[in-house]
Amino acid sequence: MTPLRYAIIAGIVGAALIAFVGYRAFQNKIYRPEATVSVSGMAPAGQTTTGNEHTGVPHASSSVSSLKTEGTGNYHIEAIPLPQSGKASAMPSLDRPIVFPASFPTEARKQMSDKINATAAVLKKDPQNFNEWLALAIFRKTVDDFEGARQIWEFLAAGNPKNPLPFANLANLYAFELKDPSAAEKNFILALQKDPNDVLLYRQAYEFYRYVRKDDAKAKETLQKGIAQMKSPDLQYLLDHYSEL
Repeated sequence: MTPLRYAIIAGIVGAALIAFVGYRAFQNKIYRPEATVSVSGMAPAGQTTTGNEHTGVPHASSSVSSLKTEGTGNYHIEAIPLPQSGKASAMPSLDRPIVFPASFPTEARKQMSDKINATAAVLKKDPQNFNEWLALAIFRKTVDDFEGARQIWEFLAAGNPKNPLPFANLANLYAFELKDPSAAEKNFILALQKDPNDVLLYRQAYEFYRYVRKDDAKAKETLQKGIAQMKSPDLQYLLDHYSEL
C-alpha cells in the first residue's frame, strides 16, 4: 500500500474520511461546491438545506451530520425522501460482509469494521438517513467493496433524483473502479444536468473523456461547456493548454 493511501485510511479511521480522496485524477472524489449539508433523516420533499462549507466526504462519526467537498461557491441541496413501498426491496443489505483487500493495514481493520457496523446500526433504526447512507458508501469504497458502494449510490440516486451527489459518485465509480465507461458517461451527464455550476465535476468529466474514453473532442467540449456556464479560469487553463498537459 502506498504511503498516500495509508495516510488516507489512517485519517478515515481516526476521525474523518478526507477527500473524494484528496484530488486524484481518476478516483475517490465526492463532488460538490463549498457547502455544508446536514440532513437528520430525510426532509420532506421541497425542503432545502444550504450552507457554505464542504470537503469530499462525510465526517466519520457514529452519526454523520455534515458533508464536505472540494470547490468554492454556495450550494443548495433539495432533500427528497428515499424510496418507499414499491422500491423498498431495492434497499441495500446492512449486513453485507466486510472483506478487506490484502493491502489494507491490519491495525486499521477493526476501526473500519467498527465504523461500518456503527453506521449500519444507525440505518437499521433510521433507514431514511441520507448522510449515514452516504457515509456507508464511502466506507465501503474505502475497503474496495465497489459493489457495495455501487448498490448504495444507486439506491440514493433512485430516492434523490434531484441531488447530483449520488450520480457524480456513480460516474467515478463506474469510470475508474468498475470499468464501465457507458454507465460512467450516463451518470456524468445526469450529474451535470442536476448541477451545471460545479467546476470540479466538469473537470472530472473532462478527465473521463480524455483519459478513459480517449475522446479529445468530448473532453474539450466538456471544458467549453463549463467555461460558458461559469467563466472558470481553471477550466479555461485546461483548454488553453490542452496539448501541453
